[in-house]
Amino acid sequence: MHIANAKRPKISGAKTLLLVSVVALGTVFQSCEHADLIVSSSELKVPTLEEALGSNDQRLINLLHKVRGSVGRRGPASKTIWSRKNDYGLGLYISANHVYGLTGWSSRNAQFFDLYSENLGIFETSQMPPVNGNIALGRTLIADFPFMHFDISASASNTTLLPEEDFYLGIIDNQRIEQGPLSKHPDVVQTVAPLQMYDPDSRTTAVRTWNTPVAGQQAVAVGYPQDRASYPNGAVAYGQILSDSETVNIILKLKAAGDAEGNIPYNSNVEFFVDARAITGMSGGGVFNSEGQLLGIMVRASDQKNAPKIIRVVKTSYIQARMVEFYNGLLEASKNKVAPFIRGELLNGSGIREER
Repeated sequence: MHIANAKRPKISGAKTLLLVSVVALGTVFQSCEHADLIVSSSELKVPTLEEALGSNDQRLINLLHKVRGSVGRRGPASKTIWSRKNDYGLGLYISANHVYGLTGWSSRNAQFFDLYSENLGIFETSQMPPVNGNIALGRTLIADFPFMHFDISASASNTTLLPEEDFYLGIIDNQRIEQGPLSKHPDVVQTVAPLQMYDPDSRTTAVRTWNTPVAGQQAVAVGYPQDRASYPNGAVAYGQILSDSETVNIILKLKAAGDAEGNIPYNSNVEFFVDARAITGMSGGGVFNSEGQLLGIMVRASDQKNAPKIIRVVKTSYIQARMVEFYNGLLEASKNKVAPFIRGELLNGSGIREER
């Protein structure tokens, strides 16, 4: 069962995965926490989406309008539409495995679901910003279909997943309902019309929807904190992308401060660090560069008071490579079921199909 219906694991002193939101670009708007711990309101000041859009920074405002329609709610956390470059124009999204809940998968081995015949879709807890650009999510729910995940270690749990295993792909179509007293489920994926979404600059259909992080540049992250009273329409923050050498030094400082992130080796092929904090409930929120290209999704963060404030982001480039590797290993019949939903992103940044 998915995490919306799963019993949330208790988290004691040590750190874990964060269900995060909010990072990166110039000034650091800060906040972050455990999956289950709540810090005092004085430590949670991260700009709301409304505050960010009401700022005097026109570049920020323009960037937010470009990317905010791609980030929505999924269960207790977030999801990010990566692309609509597929045969049907549907939303291919990324979220974290610990957001979905590991017990929701029938196997720890990499798998995909035949969306033409299997229906794992939900409405409950799934929301995206309105097509008209309003910032309020309101009570409209949108169909969400888990599509594929990759190999997950047998010993991993929702709170111990490493970044290299903490992501999955899903599909969003146009089925929508208004939230009501009774739970409803969508029909199988509808492929007759492209997904209607707020995407005024067509970032999800651009030649390059994603990119690799560049150390020293700024990034912006959007997500939906669990504190819905304070953040009903999401939160935004900025921070700097750290270099590999800076990250190695940060790991040492985290370890010295007693933060669990200091015990998790840094894998530069998989992830990057952003010099910022995040708010509980926002794993799966997207991290974007100044062009609005998706750099990755947030999955973990430091949480000790005296530790450096960082967020670990799984790179879109790594996710894309794993997707291509998985696809290339499928039998032809299975490829025919998968390709229509990911075809536009089977190409690397140079427009060349990757073979592994």
